[in-house]
Amino acid sequence: MQRDHHEAPRPQAPNVPRGGEIDPFDLFCAYHLGITANGDYRIQNIHEVARRFGTNAAALRQTLTAYGMDAEDLVHSGFDLASAQIDIMVAPEGISRRELARPLFEEFKNAPRKVRDWAKEMEEADREIERTIGSEGRWSPSPRNDGRSR
Repeated sequence: MQRDHHEAPRPQAPNVPRGGEIDPFDLFCAYHLGITANGDYRIQNIHEVARRFGTNAAALRQTLTAYGMDAEDLVHSGFDLASAQIDIMVAPEGISRRELARPLFEEFKNAPRKVRDWAKEMEEADREIERTIGSEGRWSPSPRNDGRSR
């Protein structure tokens, strides 16, 4: 589905809170891409990531905000996080996920901030739902013709 976004300036990030000495790249890898401390892939919740970096969830949320990496920043970013996560998830054995993440992090940092038109997105979603399941809101699979008599 094509989205119409308008460029908007990124907001000024606040000062990084105490405990904010977490490297932004390491935080991006762990929290957004699911790269574990040993380089494996596993999506982790904020509490797991906070423990990994020796802080708590509230401080980590502040750090994410300070680094421009919180949920609001991602929603309004031109960065395709879902595709980036898939790239990391399917990395072949022996390939460093952290090295794969470096250009993704640069892409994220350089992605333009977008102003989203929520009303338009909802209309597009409604049209897609209508196309997929119809106005009655009921979906049923097409009859199967597997060659057997009933």
